[in-house]
Amino acid sequence: MPDQATSSDTRYSRDMTSGPDRAEFLDAPFFPEGMTTPDPEDPINGGYFAAAAEGRLVVQGCADCDVRQFPPELNCHTCYSFDMEWEESAGTGTVWSWVEVVHPAHPALREFGPYVVALVELDDMPEIKLMGAVVDAPLGGTMEIGSRVRVVFERTADDLVQPRWRMA
Repeated sequence: MPDQATSSDTRYSRDMTSGPDRAEFLDAPFFPEGMTTPDPEDPINGGYFAAAAEGRLVVQGCADCDVRQFPPELNCHTCYSFDMEWEESAGTGTVWSWVEVVHPAHPALREFGPYVVALVELDDMPEIKLMGAVVDAPLGGTMEIGSRVRVVFERTADDLVQPRWRMA
């Protein structure tokens, strides 16, 4: 296994001991030009984005069998009912897994790395795991599974409100 990269490693364009510049990150569109973006008016995902715009984290649940699921779908994965509802979460959880993104998924995102993306198990809905950026995560491979996080909401330049995570 190769050694961990350090802040003096010339492959990185910035100091790995600090997070991405938040103001610069938020001034950029969430998705680079030419990429498909989420539609906040979509009948399946619309409730999720509407709640995020209000500062609430919601998960889809089935009114017939009480099973929760994420991501949202047209019908229940368990009983196939179309009677789906939105259930609000307290927005706290535990890091179940994580990755430090060093190489950007798209060239337009090159200036924002490295950053940490975590899979978070919700405290009040442990069957649900949500993925998102951890805005104040330690870099350099020092994030820990089991770390506590809480949801925060950030509005990007394309006016899309996205849930993110902050260390608790």
